Order: sequence, then structure tokens, then C-alpha cells
Amino acid sequence: MTSSSRVPVRLGPVLLFGLLAILVVGIENAIIHRAAFSQRPALSVGVTVDLLVGVPVLFYFLVVRPYRLSPISLVAVLGACLALAGWLLPAAQQGPLRALYLLPALLEATALGLAAWRARRLVRAYRAAYAQEPRIWPSVQAAVRALGPVGELLLAELTVLRYAGLGWWAAPRAPARATAFSSYRESGFMALVATAAAVLTVEATCVHLLAQHWCPRLAPWLLFLDLYGIVFLVGHAQAVRLQPTLLTATELRIRIGFVWELTVPRASLLAAEVLREAPDPGTGILSLSKLLFATPNLLLTFAEPVVVTGPYGIRRTAQRVAVYFDQPRQFIAAAGLPA
Repeated sequence: MTSSSRVPVRLGPVLLFGLLAILVVGIENAIIHRAAFSQRPALSVGVTVDLLVGVPVLFYFLVVRPYRLSPISLVAVLGACLALAGWLLPAAQQGPLRALYLLPALLEATALGLAAWRARRLVRAYRAAYAQEPRIWPSVQAAVRALGPVGELLLAELTVLRYAGLGWWAAPRAPARATAFSSYRESGFMALVATAAAVLTVEATCVHLLAQHWCPRLAPWLLFLDLYGIVFLVGHAQAVRLQPTLLTATELRIRIGFVWELTVPRASLLAAEVLREAPDPGTGILSLSKLLFATPNLLLTFAEPVVVTGPYGIRRTAQRVAVYFDQPRQFIAAAGLPA
């Protein structure tokens, strides 16, 4: 009785989204096949907006929020809606859709234009950051973040390209008085990333060939997304290798590649418990091991809620954080906590 009563609660939002999405697509398909559709250009604009705005909005409120998914999942839904719109709309009525193909380039150009317009502010912020910490990359990060949301977007892309392109020749860096703890040696993380990149390469080739046949205008964008996914995987793997967790006499700095980072005073760490299995989702524990493709093996409890920062200005707050370290017991001993 208990298990059957939970099914509607878990699947209800997904089923509702599926029904509403089917209803929207059915209505738009009926509109497209009306005789007056080709005579009224405004109808093609309305259909495009319904598919590319209405369906993703439904997905956000009915799936992303209830299940606490990453907003990045909207990118996949938007891509599917774009492909669906290209399939439903006749070629003669795809004017609004063709204009959207320039949207990524337009957004990128706008971001670069704003950055160039704020070049003086960028230089001043870089000099101020370099005066406090004479290192190039941390100073670049601080300066670009000073640009606001646009800076967060540019910094995320620069970080991916930096590790994917330059991470091959670098070695992990740690301060002389810090103890470093890796998160990839014992979990098979590198092998999993290599497998995922190989699978994504094959998938990109197949999807590109199919898209070239069925929707040539969409093929370059699908290929770009797949290639960016491969670059992201490579950069993430290099960042995980180059950025171990650091424990000093005064500070704890947890880094999960270039995605998650947590820096707190060492005294705020109250307890560390070795985990045998992943914690339940409803316990309020923030797990940082998903992007390591590993089950967390250490639960950290802090004196007060801490802020975990991510790309694009994302913030997560929790008092208990689950992580994966190759040597969890050595970390407990180095932190001076009871085993």
C-alpha cells in the first residue's frame, strides 16, 4: 500500500508534463495543417514561440523544480523542441525558426561586446586582484567575475577551454603547507570519462549523419553541442586531476574539478563520517560526488551551513556535505577528527 501510494507522487509531475506537452504539440500540429496557416505569417511565429518557450517553461515548473534538477537540463529540452519545430513547420514557414539559429552566435557576440565595453573595469579589477594574490589565473577569475552575470558566463567557458587545452601538460599544484587529497585514483574516474568521451564521439558522428539527411540546418548545431560535450568532459577530467582537495592548518578547500568549490575555516568542520552507501535524497545532505561518477564515501558536518559555489554563479547551501576522497580515513586523521 505504501509503495503504491508513492508512485503518483514521484511520477505525477512527469506524467502531467508529458500529457501537456503532447497536447501542445497536437494543437500546434492541427494549426499547421489548417488551410489558412500558409496565408498568415503570424501563425508560424506563434507556433514557434509555443514550442520553444511554452514547452520548456512547462518542463521547468513541472519537472526541474519538483525533482530539483539542474537548470542545464533545459538545454536538452530546448534542443529537442528546436528539432521538433523544424520537423513540424513547413519549409516555407520556417522564417522565425531560421532566425533562432543565429541566437547562440548573437549571445556570444553580445557577451564579448559587453566585455570589450567594460575593458577598463576589467583591467582595474585584474590589477587589484593581482596586487592581493600575484597569480595570473586567480586574478583573471576575479576580474571576469566583476563583470556580473556576463562575466560568470565567460568565465565558465574560459575555464572549460583552459583545462581542456592546457591541462595536459600541467601538474597538480598545492601550497607547501597543505595536505592534498585526490578524488580520481581509486574510483576509475578517468576510465569512465574516457569511455563516455568515446561513446559521445560515436554518437556525435551518427547524429550528425542523420541530421544531415533529415534536417541539414540543424546538423551543425547538434555537432557543436556534441563537440562541446566532449571538450567539457576532457576539461573536467583534467580539472579533477589538477585540483585536489586541500587541507591546511587554518582552511579546508574542497574542489570537484572546475564545477564545485567549497572553502571554509578548518575549525568549522565538526565531524567526518565514513559512508558505506549514498545518503538518502531527503536527508538534506548535499552530495558533491555525482560529477566524479562515484558514490560518496565521506560525510562532512559543519558548525553552520556553508555555501558551495559552482559555474554560472550557481550557489548551494548545506550543513552536511557528502564527498568522495581516495583516502577518506587519511583525511579524517589529518583533520584531527575522531575516526
